[in-house]
Amino acid sequence: MAKAMQRARIGRALLALCGHRADEAEGLTEAEWACLDEMAEEHRLRPYLHGRMTRGEIGDIPATVAANWQASHRRNGIVVLAQRRALAQAVAALGEQGIGAVALKGSALAWTVYPAPAEREMRDIDLLVAEANAPGAYTALQAAGWQAPALGESELRDFAQTETHFPPLTSPERVVCELHAHAWGRPPLPGSPMPKRDDAGMLGNARHSEALGAAIPSGQDMLAHLVVHAACSHLLNVGPQALIDIDLWSARKPVDWPAFWERAKRDGFDRPAALVFALVERWRRLGFLAETGCPHEVSPEILDEAELLLVQDLGQRKDVSVIASLSVANLAGRTAQHPLDRASTRESVIGRFGQLAGRAASLSKSLLSPGTRRDGRATARLQKWMDG
Repeated sequence: MAKAMQRARIGRALLALCGHRADEAEGLTEAEWACLDEMAEEHRLRPYLHGRMTRGEIGDIPATVAANWQASHRRNGIVVLAQRRALAQAVAALGEQGIGAVALKGSALAWTVYPAPAEREMRDIDLLVAEANAPGAYTALQAAGWQAPALGESELRDFAQTETHFPPLTSPERVVCELHAHAWGRPPLPGSPMPKRDDAGMLGNARHSEALGAAIPSGQDMLAHLVVHAACSHLLNVGPQALIDIDLWSARKPVDWPAFWERAKRDGFDRPAALVFALVERWRRLGFLAETGCPHEVSPEILDEAELLLVQDLGQRKDVSVIASLSVANLAGRTAQHPLDRASTRESVIGRFGQLAGRAASLSKSLLSPGTRRDGRATARLQKWMDG
């Protein structure tokens, strides 16, 4: 229990450093600063925190921690340039085949709303194409030198129809791309609803960004995508970066708030949006809820649990999801495999048994962890609240 309480304290200190409550991170011991730095690396926040530090937005950072943040910022500056170049190459390769693509999340955010692109760390680049064009887009990138699993025509069609994105493609320079046929897909907890999506609208509303060199979503479409990605698709296990993304995007891009809320109500993400916006208000920017005209009130108790899900141990996310499913008495689909990994031979069946054995061992250990049990139960309550 003491370890879980310490993680909660350090997690809230990390959230504080990301926004208007930075002074609440004062008083940490040297050991706690080291833990906070590890958590910042886990959640890909070191480059952003370096930027805040150099702008004078936060101070009194221990020298060793500040040096780590500076080194991460420098490394990420090189990485984001490589990612931007790879994205431009991918868009050009698709364009030669008459396939339009829109950059989602990280790339669009880094190059258009962050103080500097190097402050937005990302694992990969994301491109959205129309479902009908998705199989051809996948093979076009392979033909252009991107490495990815070989899929037959029927498998390509199945992926485009049923999955959010194809297996990752890797450029010759080792940049990873997720090619999306849909903005979002199935819910993380079996039996839970997902908001209605409008992939065609997102593609049609997108406009070219000179800063990125590719099309990006409209202000309202990107905001909807960020809300659904953080709250509905991942139940807040995406980290504090989600709050930064939403705050910076809404501050720099025009959003018709009455139209946003009308759409959110119609498509079923008004309560998730209210939750995330309340967290932005609490940790990033005072007055944000009034600016948005949020129609829902979120209780402090819900926010207390939700903010800890933002800083949960990312290594335990799968176990948290299983515990949440147990809490709502629904394990259907929890052991299902991704289509690419479905067992079809004796060797793959043996491998699958190994995967399931490892998952069972991990879950058994997690059930003994107060922090992981807490996060699992909180995740189930969060989903229930968002469902209304």
